[in-house]
Amino acid sequence: MKALVLLAVTWFGALVPASADLTLTQRVEGGGQSGDQIIRIKGDRARCDIGPAISLITDRKSGESITLAHSQKGFLTISPERAKAMLEQMRKASQVTEPPKLVAAGKQEKVGEYACDVFTTNLGAVKVTYWIAKEFPNYQAVLSELQVIEGGALSATAAGLMPPPEDFPGMKIKTLIEKGDQKVTTTLVSVKEEPVDPAIFEIPKDYKALPSPPEKP
Repeated sequence: MKALVLLAVTWFGALVPASADLTLTQRVEGGGQSGDQIIRIKGDRARCDIGPAISLITDRKSGESITLAHSQKGFLTISPERAKAMLEQMRKASQVTEPPKLVAAGKQEKVGEYACDVFTTNLGAVKVTYWIAKEFPNYQAVLSELQVIEGGALSATAAGLMPPPEDFPGMKIKTLIEKGDQKVTTTLVSVKEEPVDPAIFEIPKDYKALPSPPEKP
């Protein structure tokens, strides 16, 4: 289940540099993460609020990720090296030797106001279904902003755990990740270009460092 949640958080990317401030809201259902997930991006930094309990801050320049545990008033820093090791463990566990490829399902379904083409891909025992809107306004610019997340330490693209960004022909409006009877659905609610306060990327002064979990052999 942790793998499903990790993939759900990192399932974005593009190849051009980020520039404008962006706020994206999506609805996540399943995997113990049901609720709104808010992603805010400014320059090379992104913050993803996964419900009221957890926030993830990534820095594309340093490759560092910081998890804020609000109920504990604590934070956990993950170095780029540690993140790469975690993703490598996931890659080996899934027995994937090359990035999965998008396969057109040959059908179109409407999600909210958008007509979406349906695509699927497989990551070992994990099946992923995408609803992609080719007519989403200015989707290339939006995906370029989301690239800041993929530029951080938790990069599913770099680990070969998702199709290359250039393979996506539009905006991902809905994503369904399935492993057995476990499912995580992520649906886009809104995308806004608006100023993002840089203070949200700082660790609160009253938060204490949490011990890192032991590494698996």
